[in-house]
Amino acid sequence: MVTVTVLVVVGAGVVIGMRTFTLCRPATVTIAADPVVAESVRQALAGERSGAAQCADIRVVDAPATQVDEIRENAPGLPAIWIPDSSLALDTLDTASGSVVDQRSSLASSPVVLVLPEADAGRYGNPTRPVSWNTLLTHPRPPALPDPATDRAGLAALTALHTAIGDERGSPRPAFVAAVLSLSRGAPPSAAAGYDAMQRDGATARGFLATEQSVVRHDRARLAGGSGAPVTPVALREAAAALDFPFVRVRAGQPAGRDPALDAAVDAIEAQLRGPAGRQAFGAAGLRSPDGTRLPGDPGPRSGSLPAQVTTAAPQPRPLARETLRLWGSLTERSQVLTVIDVSESMAEPAGKGTRITLAAAAVQSGLKLFPDVASVGLWAFPSRPQPRTQWQEIVPLGPLSEPVPDAPSRRDALTSAAGTLPDRVGGAGTLYATTLAATRAVRAGYDPGHSNAVLLVTDGHDESGAGADLPATLHALQTEAAPAEPVPVIAIGLGPDADDEALRQIAEATGGRAYEAENPQDIRAVLLEAIFQRGCRPAC
Repeated sequence: MVTVTVLVVVGAGVVIGMRTFTLCRPATVTIAADPVVAESVRQALAGERSGAAQCADIRVVDAPATQVDEIRENAPGLPAIWIPDSSLALDTLDTASGSVVDQRSSLASSPVVLVLPEADAGRYGNPTRPVSWNTLLTHPRPPALPDPATDRAGLAALTALHTAIGDERGSPRPAFVAAVLSLSRGAPPSAAAGYDAMQRDGATARGFLATEQSVVRHDRARLAGGSGAPVTPVALREAAAALDFPFVRVRAGQPAGRDPALDAAVDAIEAQLRGPAGRQAFGAAGLRSPDGTRLPGDPGPRSGSLPAQVTTAAPQPRPLARETLRLWGSLTERSQVLTVIDVSESMAEPAGKGTRITLAAAAVQSGLKLFPDVASVGLWAFPSRPQPRTQWQEIVPLGPLSEPVPDAPSRRDALTSAAGTLPDRVGGAGTLYATTLAATRAVRAGYDPGHSNAVLLVTDGHDESGAGADLPATLHALQTEAAPAEPVPVIAIGLGPDADDEALRQIAEATGGRAYEAENPQDIRAVLLEAIFQRGCRPAC
């Protein structure tokens, strides 16, 4: 780009004017912007442009949801600039070398807030004051979190909460598990669905988490004559999260070597978006500056934004966000799990402050809390009591946890009560092989397509019955009866030093499952947690 100044001279060298021209090579620049900011970007670039941006042919398009995949695959027609709603959108892209994308700093931000019906804005206290996560999660009517797999505001909030609670020995703490289950039950798939529920249910509508800017858009549409119920945004006190709208220079798909004209145009566009025109356009859309302060043109409290200043948190690390999303998927996935517990005589051996079976029973009761209401769970014990003793006993039939069952308001309640009776069932010799084979057949007979189906087996010993199939015959039957399109992995936990870990390993491998060792019976709870988390990816993980 070259700037030329021309003097206009007449007569005897009298200067009557001066004009400055910018000479630059035209460049075509496509900007793929998240739909939330696309119109703001167009407005910021619609006025007078400076530098190399003057010569650029700029096209602003709505970024598709698949933009990160297209960049990763080096698909044709990639944009030169990408403005996603969050740094989390970059997922596993290489941002360190700059060869695929060059991630620059944030252009704007929007904090994640709690959205409540205006008619019940005081549900969790004074709505003008930030609310704590503890208040939200312990309330009889906790809020909902839109699906973080598709809603990055939800993912940002969940990851911040995961960071605040922390992990314990590599596994999520029970408080985080409880939070996920609370936030996910009956949650809307998106913020838009949450606003629709506000319109439908009025003051009784469930609160949900969304961005402040979404509240601004909702209020503007409502005040312009559209449908929608009045809502109130409430700031979060701790574990704050926000969308950060980074400026991303896309280098994948570009010709080898740098294009100076394109680079100059991109830099000039970035400067304009960070300048007065961009700040005005982003502020008018209800967005804030990257540090959370109001921007010029901010619509203010009357259009849905928070009345108080907020401090936006730094974007969460992408690896942590991926792990958080994996945990959410494992904990909320619809699954079918038949839990099979060894109650042979050896389970009465002392362990910690109780016995092996009391620890196993307590672990089962804790594990039940990790399953969402949409999961199907059943409970068997082996061998069976009372007399005549058989190889196993169905204590609670496999079925949805929320389903009413005889003598209990729900299957979850029935399972919790039944687990407490396991110590009273101890006795006899373990029928490990026959019971395992029967359990896999039972799950396969009621296979739930498209979801995980598994057998969760807990035993402290060997097959002691001397009846039925031996290990080779059991493995042969498991392998020949297996249907690749309908896998039923056995997730086996060997409890204590006497467990036949090698047999459990072979059984697990034959079904695409995994065997765990809990040599110290007191470790069963941690091992069971890990086994339950793994159920969703078997047999692929």
